[in-house]
Amino acid sequence: MIPTDFRLKMQTMYGDAGDDWITVTEELMESLKNRLQLTYGDPFSLSYNFVIPVQIGCERDAVLKIGYPNSDFSNEFHALQDFQGKGMVKMLDFNKEEGWILLDRLMPGSSLLSINDEKEVLSVFSHTAKRLWHKPVSNHPYPTVQSWSKGIGRLRERFNGGTGPIPHELVAKAEALYPELLSSSTDLYLLHGDLHHGNILYSDSSGWTAIDPKGLLGEREYDCIQFMLNEWEKWDTPIELLRYRTGTLASLLSLSYERLISYGFCHAVLSACWSVESDLDGWKTGVSLAGMFEELLEK
Repeated sequence: MIPTDFRLKMQTMYGDAGDDWITVTEELMESLKNRLQLTYGDPFSLSYNFVIPVQIGCERDAVLKIGYPNSDFSNEFHALQDFQGKGMVKMLDFNKEEGWILLDRLMPGSSLLSINDEKEVLSVFSHTAKRLWHKPVSNHPYPTVQSWSKGIGRLRERFNGGTGPIPHELVAKAEALYPELLSSSTDLYLLHGDLHHGNILYSDSSGWTAIDPKGLLGEREYDCIQFMLNEWEKWDTPIELLRYRTGTLASLLSLSYERLISYGFCHAVLSACWSVESDLDGWKTGVSLAGMFEELLEK
């Protein structure tokens, strides 16, 4: 039931430990099938977790998510609990030690990608974000924007102080701007951390609802950036789309226009650094977007 390409991905990422996890996952699925009376469908398109639609008994549709035991899956587990269903898909059952979560299935489950009107997309995003964001609990387990920003330092380490394929001036500017933004941060919130078009789905029972939270502590402006970096290629002048999105989100969510642009620039550079770190060529997109945000910064 576990696709070959997903097996290979886990083996490539984690070596023998990835092989072992696949074996444990297969055994766990067989156990859960009997314990929870699950009927399995076909797996969803998979990234770094095994996710499959299920039916509980003959009564309820759900989604089973089994995650590789690392901090990312642990943070997602805590975030699902802390958001408590407000704007976020609900957990129906879980076992953190065994590494699985049973989630409500959002039906029909169409994403924001299904809407072509940008004004409507921004309205839905803003409504969903407002429902999600709240002050973090004490002793939270989540990474911060500051800890994420250290990805730029790892690029320097990898290239002995250089910046590899990423233009030096962009990296240097992000290195200067990140601390400036972080030192002037005021209200910090529990953020989704990856709130883009594909992670906001429509449910007949719950309306527009977020899925797949990373869990991140930072200013609200930062949680808009991943959305702003997505789905811009279809515009003839992408920089005008970024300008429109920034101005509209600042207005709808009462956010700082300047901080949205500044965080957008920094995260675009960070995203490029992450791609280089993962030996992917997506850094080119990050560099292009950083250049557009830089142009907006200078106006």
